[in-house]
Amino acid sequence: MNRKLAFYSDQQIGQSSAMDEQLINLIDKQRPTIGYIPSSTDPERIWFKQQQIYYQSLGADLSVYFELEIEYAPSKINELFACDAIHLSGGRTYNFLYWLRKRELFSSLREYVANGGVLIGVSAGAILMTPEISTTHICGEKPSDDIKDLSSLNLVDFAFLPHVNKIESAESKMVEYSVTRGRKIFGCKDGDGIIVNGENIEWIGNLLFAENGKLESLVI
Repeated sequence: MNRKLAFYSDQQIGQSSAMDEQLINLIDKQRPTIGYIPSSTDPERIWFKQQQIYYQSLGADLSVYFELEIEYAPSKINELFACDAIHLSGGRTYNFLYWLRKRELFSSLREYVANGGVLIGVSAGAILMTPEISTTHICGEKPSDDIKDLSSLNLVDFAFLPHVNKIESAESKMVEYSVTRGRKIFGCKDGDGIIVNGENIEWIGNLLFAENGKLESLVI
């Protein structure tokens, strides 16, 4: 399977250095261009500008802002998918899922990955790369009454739980999830993450992993 994915719990300059190094290796290009899809509208470009600074520190150019809501511009779709990597931002997961579906971008993003493009997910964006988004409930995000279908991009066969260092009883909640959902789940602290390159899955930092009701710590 041809896929290049980076799962971040969070991104802060200087915090995720090991993940960042692996990400740049994954993209494997001098001065790569990165497109940005925000989880919700960002009219002042507050979060976008922060991410531009972040990627500049890595020698990458976050150059394409592709909003799904108020400023949606389908004419920029080719520019977005011409980027070496695409960043799916953190934020409100349900809102992000709704607009990705509304703009019919699921198949385009899957095709982008299949053709060698790198997909970077941070928090909500990372959850969206998994089969479905129900780990948001563990994070404390309220379910949406308008969205019953929680299925997402389904680029991997595991669930992703960001911010485990900030979630009370995260371990027991992960074990319960692995049983009730019948799916393995990685729990990730801010500063750590997962790199997927084809069939190879590499965890960066100290992660938790639960499967079939059993929990273990993964340490690199």
